[in-house]
Amino acid sequence: MTIRNKINQLIVREIPNSEKLQEICILLKNTFPHFHWVGFYFVHGNRKELKLSQFAGKPTEHTIIPFGKGICGQVAISNQNFIVQDVSEQDNYISCGIDVKSEIVIPIFQDSKNIGQIDIDSHDVAPFTKEDENLLEFICTKVASLDLESIINQDPS
Repeated sequence: MTIRNKINQLIVREIPNSEKLQEICILLKNTFPHFHWVGFYFVHGNRKELKLSQFAGKPTEHTIIPFGKGICGQVAISNQNFIVQDVSEQDNYISCGIDVKSEIVIPIFQDSKNIGQIDIDSHDVAPFTKEDENLLEFICTKVASLDLESIINQDPS
């Protein structure tokens, strides 16, 4: 079964949406050897910040990210995919750990509004492919079909 089929099956399962997001994180981290940290950030209510939701990988201190700060914060403003094949070349980068060498962030849109993103960190330089980007766009479209209101309005832990 392809990863896209697994995602499709997961999205329609009768489990809470927070569990679906967690399972997506785990599935991606366990399927792709260059995906070392996988997480979802969502806009934090009416604030100009993102808050960490479900993730798979080492815990991060970056549970709140202001718009414009780091790769995730830049995507919150630009509404564009952002692939950084070497984080050492980015001035506006928030380090999530000394092992992180690259990052890919894809926005999630509901009703043409950027409500969040999927964020992938890798310990490898230049690991991300166009196929990775296309898959993550597909996943973000599927996630956008979910009712995420309770997740978006939940206080970060």
